[in-house]
Amino acid sequence: MNKLKITCTLILSVLFFLVWNTAEARLIKSDTLDIGDEAPQFVMRDLITNNAVFLRDYSGKTLREEWKKKKERHVVVLSFWATWCQPCKSEISILTKVAENYKDQKVKFFLINTLERAESTEDSVRNEYNNRNYSLPCLVDPSGRYASRYSIRGLPVLVVIDKFGIVKKINRGNHENFELELEKLINELLGETELDNK
Repeated sequence: MNKLKITCTLILSVLFFLVWNTAEARLIKSDTLDIGDEAPQFVMRDLITNNAVFLRDYSGKTLREEWKKKKERHVVVLSFWATWCQPCKSEISILTKVAENYKDQKVKFFLINTLERAESTEDSVRNEYNNRNYSLPCLVDPSGRYASRYSIRGLPVLVVIDKFGIVKKINRGNHENFELELEKLINELLGETELDNK
């Protein structure tokens, strides 16, 4: 009788473990942004101008109402960074040069400041941004709300979004010569039309 109880307990334990792991894997998957996913929409303030910036002004299935008439969809490149992140400095320097190559094209580059240390203030971030002579528009995510939606767990992270709001590239960490692959992808995405995307 004891052997039967032990066997049943073991079988139930194994089944419970399998069901638990499957459910946990689903939760983890749903919490991770992947290539091919729709980019989470955002509205963040520009660090310098204090203006609100909407992703839907540039990319997405539908653009914001007041922008629809322009029909100017853009490829969007996001670089998540923080003042304490040393590899971010290198990435931002390279991105600035890449952005210069696309200044007259429908590509938007945004730095997104997030995951700052508790003692940092928006003024200290702004001072650091200015001291480093950064020129790319910088959006602020002080609560980490959008870092969470974009599955940011370390820095730097680079996300490329096509004109229709689909994530096409995610670089987590520092990647050597990433700009070559980035420029190739941007060129491909600039050639996309609505018909190509369907």
